Amino acid sequence: MELVRKRGEYTDEEIERFQDHIDVFFVEYMKETGVEGVTNYIHMLGSGHVKYYMAVQCNLYKYSQQGWESLNAKFKQVFFSHTQRGGNEGRNAEETQRSYLHSVIKAFQRELLWISGDAKAYFRTIYA
Repeated sequence: MELVRKRGEYTDEEIERFQDHIDVFFVEYMKETGVEGVTNYIHMLGSGHVKYYMAVQCNLYKYSQQGWESLNAKFKQVFFSHTQRGGNEGRNAEETQRSYLHSVIKAFQRELLWISGDAKAYFRTIYA
């Protein structure tokens, strides 16, 4: 699995070696669990789907969703910790002024500014 997470491009030999290891694993896995143990991911490995994507895309790391999952976790924390899930903009606010997503949108904007590097450039010009 370390090969699949490789940041550089795969060679043909690496792809073949990967599938050889998966084939050995899959046979042993099927002996232990039978058909009941085959999940979607195990099927993708054993049937050669992952090998196919490795050959076509030359690198699967660039399609990793871990960054988005991390970002999603941050927004969930903001939503559940800072919005009161009722869109509170102050207890005296009218219903039309309340927003469920206001805090989340502000957090998203801040995060995008830092990820893009624009925030760093902004502070350099302000405090230079």
